[in-house]
Amino acid sequence: MRWSTLLRTSIALRVAPALLIWVLAYVGNVNAWVVEGYWASVTGQSSFLLGFTAPACAACAAWEGARVKASRVLDGAPVRSAAAVAGWRMLPVLVMGLLAVLLPLAVLAPEAAGSPGGPTLSILGVELLVVAAHTALGYAAGQTMSALLAVPLVTVGSFVWMAYPASLNTFWVRQLNGHNLSGCCALDQQVSYRALAAAGLVAVGMVAGALLWLAGRTRLLRAGAALVVASALAAGSAAAVPLGYRASVARDRSLLRCDSGQPQVCLWPEQRGAAGDVRAWADQAHSRLAAAGVPDSGPLMLLTARPTRGEVVDAVARSAVTPTAPECARTGVWPGARAVGPVRAWLTISAGGALQDLNGKLRPDDAQLVRQLVAAPADAQLAWYRANSAAMASCDRVPELDPGRYLADAPGRG
Repeated sequence: MRWSTLLRTSIALRVAPALLIWVLAYVGNVNAWVVEGYWASVTGQSSFLLGFTAPACAACAAWEGARVKASRVLDGAPVRSAAAVAGWRMLPVLVMGLLAVLLPLAVLAPEAAGSPGGPTLSILGVELLVVAAHTALGYAAGQTMSALLAVPLVTVGSFVWMAYPASLNTFWVRQLNGHNLSGCCALDQQVSYRALAAAGLVAVGMVAGALLWLAGRTRLLRAGAALVVASALAAGSAAAVPLGYRASVARDRSLLRCDSGQPQVCLWPEQRGAAGDVRAWADQAHSRLAAAGVPDSGPLMLLTARPTRGEVVDAVARSAVTPTAPECARTGVWPGARAVGPVRAWLTISAGGALQDLNGKLRPDDAQLVRQLVAAPADAQLAWYRANSAAMASCDRVPELDPGRYLADAPGRG
């Protein structure tokens, strides 16, 4: 069959425009979840559209498989083998799937432009395996039943497999279809090899099972095909169970580069271009906190690839909060929890943050409390901080948040 004939007769050429337009229209909804400047996040979030691409490829493959069966081209003594015919007919479908995988990545790529590295190839590889798996199973279904039955059955089945596991309380199941890779990754995370292996094993098993199913019509071969798919599901499950619902793990800490300043600033490769600004902002915030009487803050780590001054100030303030909550915070009632929001807000303002930046981040009564506090004398503010910081570290001490209580105790006050 000539290329012109293949393209003229393939259903993929008719479905592709609708699929690509849908992907292009929907990818804007994914943009808000991307960690700007981090290629692993860009690649992971682009895989969210796999939930639409895989069913579309499966449906097209089922249609093509049913057409080949109805044409009876494989009856008698065909010039080409069944595998060659299947591969030729599936080529436009696979190209459509490839374009639908790359299009959202291309749209989201500017979010990471200028950052070190590039797209996470392991995620892209698993995405393409998933597309191939759904295509292969769709073609096998089309070879087994009529197009009238195969196309809707495969479309619905593929969509349910891609979407339904995410709603289950058995969290690890969502790792098996490859769709959960869209949960990767925060800046301090990388994609889990277990997540890649789980989805990859299942996809390879689906392809192998479909090929075995198409290899012959004997019960033995078809039982073998089912066994291969079941074995792939078992192997993928074994890889996925320890993960739970996350497709990411902690990033390799050897990639962090920490300086010797105070506070110590630790940056990921994507953040190093802004190292000078981050260091200067951290020094300013630290000096302000020291002038307010706050002890040295801990090491500074940021979770945005392109940090702003406000984010650095907030991070310095957070690092000055009591580093670990008491045991009762995890096992019982923690009275000091009431002080967490106001203490963090006061530290942020003392480090150089703007009061208006806290709008929407605090309860209205806490926001009003902090406004009153920052208008009080410095000694009263420091006494308030020390008392409530101590309450946060205790299981039996109730915070005293009223700024007026400390005005009476401030030096020079009666």
